Amino acid sequence: MMDHRAVSDNGLILTTSGVKIDVRLPWYRTLPLSVVEFLGVEIDGKAFDLEKLDFELEGKFMPLTSLRPKTNVWWYVLDSGFIHIDSPDFEKGKSYSVSVTVSFKPPYIQGLNRIIKTTKSLVAH
Repeated sequence: MMDHRAVSDNGLILTTSGVKIDVRLPWYRTLPLSVVEFLGVEIDGKAFDLEKLDFELEGKFMPLTSLRPKTNVWWYVLDSGFIHIDSPDFEKGKSYSVSVTVSFKPPYIQGLNRIIKTTKSLVAH
């Protein structure tokens, strides 16, 4: 099981506008973004509106909820993606409980819809 992998162990990074969460594809093979869907993002129990979050992959930003048409954009299994949250409510050195729920449907396994929720305690840096 790769349930622990959706959120990277060192994955809460302060930005000029808030934080970004380092996320990994919790699967053993590379997948197109079109089969990946984020279902939830929470920090310290506060759920964020997914419509207001951005996803970064290989330096390219896109709305978190617009991955479905990205059939030609591949998320390599060893690469990090980042979920960006614009909020001034985070402090360097403080610990937060971070949860990310992601769903994916590998195109080569018909009918499989894997849903994984990873929760980790991370220190913002």
